[in-house]
Amino acid sequence: MIPNITKGDKPVGLMKYLVGPGRANEHTDPHLVGGSPLIMAWYDDVQLNEEAAVSIAREVDLNRRAFGVDTDTKHIWHCSLSIPYQDREVTDQEWSDIAARFMDEMDFTEAGAKAPCQWVAVHHGRSTKGNDHIHIVASTIREDGTKWADGNDYARAQKVARGIEKDFHLIQLGNHSERWLQQGEINRDSTREPTRFALERTVRACAVAAESEAQFVRQMRRANLLVHPRFAAGTDSVVTGYSVAERPPKGMRPLWFGGGKLAQDLTLPSLRTRWPDTPVSAQEASEEWMAAKRHRRIVHPDAPGAVLDEETARRLAGELKEVRRRLVKIAPDDHQSWAHAAREASGVFAAWSHATEDGQGPLGRTARVLARSAHRSGVKITTPLQAPLRTSGTTAFLLAATRAPSPMAQALIMQQMLRMTRAFQDMHQANKELRETQLIVDAFQQHLSVVAEPLPDVKPTRTRATSHAGPVRERGALRETQGPTAVPTPYVDRTPRTDHGMEL
Repeated sequence: MIPNITKGDKPVGLMKYLVGPGRANEHTDPHLVGGSPLIMAWYDDVQLNEEAAVSIAREVDLNRRAFGVDTDTKHIWHCSLSIPYQDREVTDQEWSDIAARFMDEMDFTEAGAKAPCQWVAVHHGRSTKGNDHIHIVASTIREDGTKWADGNDYARAQKVARGIEKDFHLIQLGNHSERWLQQGEINRDSTREPTRFALERTVRACAVAAESEAQFVRQMRRANLLVHPRFAAGTDSVVTGYSVAERPPKGMRPLWFGGGKLAQDLTLPSLRTRWPDTPVSAQEASEEWMAAKRHRRIVHPDAPGAVLDEETARRLAGELKEVRRRLVKIAPDDHQSWAHAAREASGVFAAWSHATEDGQGPLGRTARVLARSAHRSGVKITTPLQAPLRTSGTTAFLLAATRAPSPMAQALIMQQMLRMTRAFQDMHQANKELRETQLIVDAFQQHLSVVAEPLPDVKPTRTRATSHAGPVRERGALRETQGPTAVPTPYVDRTPRTDHGMEL
């Protein structure tokens, strides 16, 4: 929940705007969902018009007029409380409870030891970006003529919002900073998965499968992405970031996204914590970035993909088992290690999804859920990735296999990934992050069960190790499989449409 605060001295103008059509006719059914008892007794939750707005504004401003406060003083406090586009639906009653609690804890009401201030909360539908929200309009003059203390009000509002998120089971923005879709991205083509989601999944799979920065560049290009490096100011040799785009249909321009626009943990500085930093690897990476920029051939080709047979799958399952054993020993508050582990685990599901699903199916949705654990707000991945947490081998095989794996091979990998996902659930539960815990529970019930249920039971067998090779060019190499695959679920947007274009 995002509090956005402004201060002014024109309550009538503000209320007229809130009950009017809005800048883009986005205000629908404006009505009160909370407020001071006397105001709510008059207006309750009926749809408001301009006449009612003027009357309400005068009541909010009553204390200032009664005590003769200077009209030039910014005595009107305006705060919008907004939830992300992807959050659940919030009812009017819930908004009423949220507004009342917010104003109690911000010390505007009689819940404190001081005289209350007059206030109202207006709900009028979603913003042009699709975010549901309310507007709170309050006087800073109390009923006894004293002034509400506005010092440090933004930090106080943020703290109150964090508690509301947890108690009302909303997305906890204080813990996670996922890159949300803009409304224009949904409107661009509502019949397919949003481009940003598809790119994030592919880039995540390529990053986790790569053993070096140069291989990361090669794998993105083999996944049919357009790749463009970003250089440090004043140089064309020091790469500090990157942008990617899907290859567009003929005659259309590509839509570019920087790594940080896809996800916080996919910035180049964050990804570099996975790879060795040597003069040789830096030179190889520089050559691949320049080849990508100039649309030239890959400089250092990888070996062709291999067959993901049962023997190899058992070895890879053993590697995942070691990662899981490492996970259960990590303290719940070791956010750096959990962020690394989340990126690795989500990379496995992303590669599996990239190979088997058209659009965002169950595996792709699970990848996004696990990636949230790497999106903790205020925590950037800066420490090197520890070798026991790596899932590069499994991810590379899923991304690069040239032939469909058998049902048993899929079952071997799924068994360990289910157990690894359970470790993330336990971590969030230990941190009392109820919504994150519930999202993983939902992923088990709604997504992973669809893929895992028809797979055969796994029986332990000792096998010797084999080696793996790099990725292949074609996406969907595993789609014609001998075993079960997830049925693609089309992307459905349930938010009212607007005529606005894309905002990135």
